[in-house]
Amino acid sequence: MANVFVNRRAVGALTREDTANRFVYDDGVPEGLAVSLLMPVNLAPYHAERASVLHPVFDMSVPEGALREALNNMFAKALPVFDDLALLEVVGRSLIGRLRLGPSPEELDQVPAQNLRELLASRGTDGLFADLLQRYAQYSGVAGVQPKLLIRDDGSLGTSKFSPVPVGERVMAHGTTHIVKSFDAGKYPGLAANEYFCLKAAKGAGLSVPPVEIATGGHLLIVERFDLKADGTYHAFEDGCALDGRLSREKYEGSYEQLAATLASSLRGPEGTAAELARFFRSFVLSVVVRNGDAHRKNFGVVYDDSTGTVSLAPAFDIVTTSVYLPNDSLALTLDGTKRWPDAKRLMRFGRQRCQLTEAAAKTIVAEVSDGVAQVARELEILPDLDPQAKDTADRMRNAWSEGIESLK
Repeated sequence: MANVFVNRRAVGALTREDTANRFVYDDGVPEGLAVSLLMPVNLAPYHAERASVLHPVFDMSVPEGALREALNNMFAKALPVFDDLALLEVVGRSLIGRLRLGPSPEELDQVPAQNLRELLASRGTDGLFADLLQRYAQYSGVAGVQPKLLIRDDGSLGTSKFSPVPVGERVMAHGTTHIVKSFDAGKYPGLAANEYFCLKAAKGAGLSVPPVEIATGGHLLIVERFDLKADGTYHAFEDGCALDGRLSREKYEGSYEQLAATLASSLRGPEGTAAELARFFRSFVLSVVVRNGDAHRKNFGVVYDDSTGTVSLAPAFDIVTTSVYLPNDSLALTLDGTKRWPDAKRLMRFGRQRCQLTEAAAKTIVAEVSDGVAQVARELEILPDLDPQAKDTADRMRNAWSEGIESLK
């Protein structure tokens, strides 16, 4: 059995059972501390879809790829059962969003600190990320195939553009503060620099983007957690799979029309649902322009907090020009029944029919995204300065972005 917390408040228990894993709320939990928008506070238990799987809101945080393999090597032999629930219990004190798992609130706070400024200044060695894996894998409840970890800054980044948490308080934060990303340079040359510039393009296109920096030599990308609050606690987060009651393995299934409908039923922003859907449309257009073929369900989500009652689109994250590595790449989900990159006409129709936009508003967003990407494209000439091995990556990104912009004229 795993105790479930919303930040540091105990709210229920997640239990392994032969028929299906079960979550039960504790008595007296306020409605605003529900673990999921799909699981309001209720005395009746919530059962997972079937045995051996987790509820979608828990499943979305199960590590994947290199991180899962590292955790398997570290813990599988020591535990009688090493399924997704066991894996979640290992990493549960530090998940994206406000949910945490652990035996007690005190256990949740035992995350070691790391000097991230030194990490940014390092030029990297083959063993650097392996060492970080050994230290932080058990605190990294974060999905994604590429190697990534959740790490707690020791205050080294201060009050720079990185953090809303003052330097004197950051060391007292109860959990992890940043995502540190690595990559296989043989398979994906320049991937950190690729994402760095894609996030710059997203910001230039008018999207909310978490603070991000790239290490000297381009071997690591460090991104501040977008769900981190100024007091060191976290906003709730649910991705596009969890919001639709889907497991992470279904992230490439379905359509953007379905995803828009899922978000429309969840978003309750301060400016209204239509304004939030306009942000989703802007984010989707950005992925089309920069040729990000990995904009699947899990790369869109919502953030919310019990104190406000609003549900807003999460800031942009995990954006990469995938066509650099997969020249024939396409959309992650279907649009109008196909995964071909859309032209302006198809995008306009999607904006009108699914995102509550007028034709004029949709055209304005497309123009603003294209202009923002074009501005950042001029900076791609310095990409090899960030990663000397990535000159071809810079050229391919420039060509991909140019193609994306031209396709929407």
